This record gives sequence, structure tokens and C-alpha cells, in this order.
Amino acid sequence: MEKIPGQVPWTTIKGKLLESLLHELLIAIGAENIKWRTGGIGPGTADGGRDLEAEFTRTSPDGSVERELWWIEAKGRTRSVEPDAVKSAVLNASGHQNVDVLVIASNSEYTNPTRDWVSEWSRGNKRPRVRLWDRATLDRLVREHPVASARALPDLLEGKERLNLIVDQFDEAGRTPLQNDLDYFWENRALVTGAKEISCLAYAEMILGDIVLHPWGTEITEESALACIVEALVAMPIRQINTQVLASDKATHVAAYLIESALPFLDPKAAQAVLNNPYLFLEEEHWRKFADNPQGFREIILTPIWETVCGQLLDACSQDCVRLSVDPNTTLGRDPSGPWFWRRFNADLPVPDERILIIEGTDKPCAVGLDLSGSSCPLLGKSSRPDFSISEQEITDIRNVILFRRERPDGMYSELSDVKLSNVGKMLDRMYGDESAPEDNGE
Repeated sequence: MEKIPGQVPWTTIKGKLLESLLHELLIAIGAENIKWRTGGIGPGTADGGRDLEAEFTRTSPDGSVERELWWIEAKGRTRSVEPDAVKSAVLNASGHQNVDVLVIASNSEYTNPTRDWVSEWSRGNKRPRVRLWDRATLDRLVREHPVASARALPDLLEGKERLNLIVDQFDEAGRTPLQNDLDYFWENRALVTGAKEISCLAYAEMILGDIVLHPWGTEITEESALACIVEALVAMPIRQINTQVLASDKATHVAAYLIESALPFLDPKAAQAVLNNPYLFLEEEHWRKFADNPQGFREIILTPIWETVCGQLLDACSQDCVRLSVDPNTTLGRDPSGPWFWRRFNADLPVPDERILIIEGTDKPCAVGLDLSGSSCPLLGKSSRPDFSISEQEITDIRNVILFRRERPDGMYSELSDVKLSNVGKMLDRMYGDESAPEDNGE
């Protein structure tokens, strides 16, 4: 187990952050039945008006078990805790006969006169027993229980321990890593090797950051590609159901992104097998029933994710394609321009048309070099098979688009751009009934 490195930034640990840290420390030292309770008003109340209460089990020398009720109050301060705050907290707790121990915890310190007053009061009052946890006490507890503390303060851990913690929190509770986690692990992305790790950070990036600046899918390798597709199609949907906190649209986009990033590393036949039935690649026996009847999975889970894959690639690929024009985007999000932007300031303006205009010049070449003679762009099509499966040809085409575009993002724009403007203009003329527009001979 790694220890907490360096200094804990105690001056910044106040308010809810301090309360969360205390909550995790109480769990670590054996507290039970931990509850948040609302404090009163005045100098004796906890930060934000919240305290904690917890129970501890204590065994006496004769073997009998006794339960103690603790009250814990957080005092986040930039200077020493004022004496009146301590006195008020003590007197408030003394009015409750069921309270055995009062802990006043601070990221700062207590003055000697304050400690003297507590000692004097305790000599004349048996309940509650008062304990002052200052910065030094908290620092000791944090270093004795680094993993528990890092649940509230992830920055306290480094390296693989920190990564394991945030991935576990994401997997079990849907807790999204913070921006500083994303920045830290992008600088240390050699640590990010597993499918679950990439999935966790990619989801957080789509929520908080910019997947373009931190493209976590580029960390997928030939060794992890298949596991990443299983993560996208099985683990992510289950996580979304179990935690009830992950955004459905973001989870779908992350699953699509993982598939897009993994496809270049897989043979189309292997990709077809795992996409159409990922349960065959899971060893646990309870997946057998899903593997034996995958049609429900394909219809409910695979189809919307695969359509998102095609939609994202369609939006991006059509930006510089002489064959296709798409307006507005189908999947990647609407550009807030023109009527869409100005309606933000005037609700009386009509809602802009939601329809999407797609123009395909079937006699024009594909920007990434696919042979589309006599057929439409594969990014436009939807599976018409009754079992909702994806064909090897569909996968091959999608894979080829990604392989080409990741090396040449502009497609063959430089070769084809001289055709693009005249082609689009003539298609629009024909579309709006300008019969005088000459036929385009590709010249």
C-alpha cells in the first residue's frame, strides 16, 4: 500500500470537503450507522450546518459489548478555531444525554486556552467525552488510512492506486472522476492500459472536458481492443442501469467511441463476432443465457450504439466530402449558428426546422476511397436484417473510414475540392427546380 505522498493541503480542506473526509475516516476506523444530521445556528454549528453522528462498538474487559454514540462536528478554518465555537458545541452536545463522545474536528488548530477550557469542563462533566481533532490528528489519520481518505480527496494518492480508486468508484457508484484527475492521468497515461480505465476516463472527459484534447481512445492497443468492445457493449450498459446516475446519451457516445477506437486493431471477422455477441467472450457461466439468445441485446443495446458510430462518422466525414452533404449534424451535436443561436434571446421566434438534409451525389467519388459504385455511402445505411446483426462488410467499411481518416483527416480534399463547389451548387440548383442548370459531367 502506498502512503500519502507529500503534504496534505489542509488550508483548502473546508466545508463539504472536510465533512466528506471525516465521513470516510469514520468508516475506516470502524464506525457504524453513520448519519448526516442538521446542526443549529450560531458559532457551535458545523460547516454548512451539517454534522455527523456515528456509533462505535466497544468491548469491556469482562467481554460485554457497549455501543457509544458519537457526534462529530467539522470546523474548517483558515486560523485557529475560535473558543466560542468550541464552547457552544460542547454545551449543545451536553444537553443530549445519549451522546457519549463529541469530536470537534478542524483543518486548523486549537489555542491553549481552548484546550484548557475543555479539560476543565471535562473534570466536572462525565458526558460527553470531548475530543479535539486538530490538523495534526487528521493528518495522522489520513496517512494511516490513505485509500479511505482518497475517496474524498483523490489527489492524496498517486499512480495506479489513484487510478484504481477512481475506476472502482465509477464502476460501483457511477462517480465521475474530476477534471484534475483527467489532467493528472493524461500526463501519466502510460498507467492507463485497461478497458475499464479507458472507459471511465473517456466518460468523464465527455462530461467535463474535451475528448479532442484528451483522446483516451488512442490508448487502446491490439491487446486491449477486444476487451474495450466488450466494455462498451456489456459493462457500460450494466453500469448505467446499476448506478442510475450515468447520462444515457453520454454512455452511448462513449460506447460508440470505444468501438470506433478499437475497430482498427481487429480483423473484421473478429470484430463482427464480438459486436454481434460479446457474451461469447465472457467466461462467467451466467452469461451463457445471453450468448445463446443475443437478438434482444442486438435490438436494444447494439443497434443504438452502432447507429451512433455511423452517425458520428457521417457528421465528421461529410464535412469535406464531395459526395455527401449533411446539414445539420445528425449525431455530434448542432452547431449553434443562425436561427438556432438567436432564438436563445427571443422565445417568440419560430423553432428552427429539426429536419436533416442529406444530399448524396452517387456519381461522385468517396472522400476516403471506398468503392461505392452503384451503392450508397455505408455511413447512411441501417441494418435491415431481422436479427439486427451487423455484417462483415459494414464493419469493414466503417473500419476503413477510421483507418483512412486517422492518418488523413482531410480525406482526399486536396484532390477533390475542385469538384466539390460546382457539384454542390448544381445539386442545389436541381433540387430547387432550376432546370437550366447544366448536367455535371465531373469536369
